[in-house]
Amino acid sequence: MESSPQLQCGNLSYISSQNSCCNGTITHGLSQLVADCCQSVAYNPLNKICCDGKVVTRTSAQMSCYKSKGSEPSPLTGLTAPELKCGSETFDPTQEMCCSGKRYKASALNKCCGAQIYRLSDDHVLCCNGILHINVSKNSECVAGVVYTPANTTCNLSARPRLDEHCCGGKIFSPLTHICCNGHSHSKKNGNFCCGSDVYDHHKEFMKCCSGHLRRTRHEVRAECCGNLLLMNKTSQICCSSSTHAVLYDTKPNHHCCGHYYYNTSLWSCCAEHLKPTPSPNSSHAQDGLKPLMDLIPDICNNTVFFGKVESVALGTFKRHILLKVVNVIEDPWLNVSLDHCSSPSLEIGMTYLWEKNSDAYKPLSVSFDLISDIHMFFTVCKHKCQKGG
Repeated sequence: MESSPQLQCGNLSYISSQNSCCNGTITHGLSQLVADCCQSVAYNPLNKICCDGKVVTRTSAQMSCYKSKGSEPSPLTGLTAPELKCGSETFDPTQEMCCSGKRYKASALNKCCGAQIYRLSDDHVLCCNGILHINVSKNSECVAGVVYTPANTTCNLSARPRLDEHCCGGKIFSPLTHICCNGHSHSKKNGNFCCGSDVYDHHKEFMKCCSGHLRRTRHEVRAECCGNLLLMNKTSQICCSSSTHAVLYDTKPNHHCCGHYYYNTSLWSCCAEHLKPTPSPNSSHAQDGLKPLMDLIPDICNNTVFFGKVESVALGTFKRHILLKVVNVIEDPWLNVSLDHCSSPSLEIGMTYLWEKNSDAYKPLSVSFDLISDIHMFFTVCKHKCQKGG
């Protein structure tokens, strides 16, 4: 099974989704995704502030650091007007183009390829997946991030043969008998779905696929996914999630989730996954965050759910009115749904989500997903669970 990627912090390794690194020192229990550094200490900038190298608890969301200058207080640091940068240098978009931090003269024929530049008129040059390939055959093509060229006769990660055979990593494989997971070939006897680089057998009840990482759960514990980690104890920990991140926090009184942030309600308020530096004691708190569809399977199989694409959104005084196009419905696929604006997660127009219907109330459950592979996984696993349950 894959583990979370480890990074270096001084001479030690750490997992950024669980811990933070500041000046070679690891702070445990606070993800680097939501932390700032105060010298060698990581802290949550929503609830604390760094002043003169010391972490201080915020008394308000607008709190800033001051030091005396005569009798008048003056800010420790001032705000400067934002400046357009290309890497560390000032960048003029009217005269220049910026390619991954490097400046080049602007031209309608010039194109970026990663940090390099090439001209559309260049011969034997091909940009593929951010890598510029020089001296390639005229018949070479970039398909799905891979260069296919008749000069090659073997599989490799960046260039492959045009021999009507499928590649998986550095080897040819048969999709009839094997499944390719991130460049790793597995026999279909071990499962029909990928979880990262591993093959996943959904029949095993005590294995969960959490954002591309296979996790083994204990028989006596009903664990849930939180990003690529497992939430084992809901009493002492909470998972805050958004469409981009999921972060585990130790539970604290008077704190709630706002997307993947965990905020103090005496300092902040939250509306549709957006933090505001104005506490509102009577405001409704956010519902459970959206989760990857794979993380909801198979627990969601017994619920009344459907796939709906957000076509239009209209905002009222307290409600968000959403026009959905229900997937796999031929007759009148249109459905009007009303959500409490502030307590509901942010949704993007044009994206498809898994929705739950409870009486006449509707609630989005999943982050947006790939329709083909994820819906196939959903129906396959839920069908197996129904057959098993009789």
